[in-house]
Amino acid sequence: MNGITSSFDRLTLLVRVAAFLGLVGAGNASFGQGCMATRVSPPMVDVEESSQYLQPGEWETSESFRHYVSHRHFHDYNEEVVPANAPRVMRTILDTAIARMLTNRLSVTLDIPYQWGSFDRSPIPPHTGSNDKASGLGDLALTFRRWMLDPATHPNGNFSLGLGLKAPTGDYHQETNRLVNTAPPGSTPNLVWMRGPADIAIQPGDGGWGVILGAQGFQQIVGSMMAYGELTYLSNPRGNNGSNNQWSGAGPYVPDPVTSVPDYFLARAGFAYGNPLGWHNGSVQLGMRAEGQPIHDIIGNSSGFRRPGCTISVEPGVAYGFGKWAAFFSLPVTVYRIRWKSVDEERAGRRLAVTAAFADYNFIGGFTRRW
Repeated sequence: MNGITSSFDRLTLLVRVAAFLGLVGAGNASFGQGCMATRVSPPMVDVEESSQYLQPGEWETSESFRHYVSHRHFHDYNEEVVPANAPRVMRTILDTAIARMLTNRLSVTLDIPYQWGSFDRSPIPPHTGSNDKASGLGDLALTFRRWMLDPATHPNGNFSLGLGLKAPTGDYHQETNRLVNTAPPGSTPNLVWMRGPADIAIQPGDGGWGVILGAQGFQQIVGSMMAYGELTYLSNPRGNNGSNNQWSGAGPYVPDPVTSVPDYFLARAGFAYGNPLGWHNGSVQLGMRAEGQPIHDIIGNSSGFRRPGCTISVEPGVAYGFGKWAAFFSLPVTVYRIRWKSVDEERAGRRLAVTAAFADYNFIGGFTRRW
């Protein structure tokens, strides 16, 4: 096997791993609620030279994580500079994915997410010390994907299409203790501990059945360099989940306080390079990443309380393969963020969208194992 072929054998596996695991990623704890839609999407990974596409009957498992802290708040694309309006959101998502190759083209993947989150209001007077916390199983996802070209005759470029189902297994009404000011406006604060739903930014689920649509592809450019692309869209037909996220008056005042069940989207594209500087079984990646939740759902009602918005990030990554194992890490760095006005805010005649928190960095990593 010549150098170019063996290098590209590894790169075809990069795309195969991304196709099986990256399209849904952390299914749906990450697809769940949030100031900004988030999900785990593993970067391209690299393993031993002899590996190519998964064969019928083979399995692949992965553990991946995503962690971020959001403390900078934006309305539209303008950053809010008032400290009192800047609660801090911290979230960690762990995803277990199990994939099986059914034929030489068709695969099925089950994603099992788990998440921990906090929404710290302690900097906001008079709510000193109030910090929402939520954790638990997220929304499970089952996704089928098919290579549209025969892998045996298209080792240098291929693309897959995916169709999946997201189940509302995650708690979307998890409650927390919160200090609430019960005094009338303008009066001396009277803080009372009350219990109600945690902020939607950290709820493990969104309460709706969803349809996952995806496409992904790769193409060798020269030698061990390839281009890759991915597009995923989660359609949530349910209008709202019936949970009042503004029960304590802590959130933005809009006509409909019931929590919306929004759609989500992810787009990634970039380049991957195998064996950089002679690093055997290693690879590097550089790409762009856009993700968020739209203002309008493609199916169903779009009203209710949601924080639609989008981030664009530069996503560098590295990976290393050892035997049937592979480890990967990427660091998406946010270069643009925008908080769009929701349908409910438009109806209320708001000039600007209420602020939402965005992270400057995301830490994404994990490992895969082929069986």
